[in-house]
Amino acid sequence: MKVRLLLFGSARRLVGTAELSLDAGPGARVADLLADARLGPLAGHAGHLRFAVNEEFAAAERSLAEGDTVAVLPPASGG
Repeated sequence: MKVRLLLFGSARRLVGTAELSLDAGPGARVADLLADARLGPLAGHAGHLRFAVNEEFAAAERSLAEGDTVAVLPPASGG
């Protein structure tokens, strides 16, 4: 199934793009997307990332469906 992945902030800088189209197998979860080789630079940061699926915050264990949009949100800081 096709899933659209949006990367923000430092995740975008590490991967080098703001958007990817990924092929995910049946029963794939958000966390499974991080196995894609293009997302290798995020490996050391996986525990600090947050996710949203179709504009709603989601756990890494959330199951995905055809056409879902997944956002990868790194930690934010500021004042």
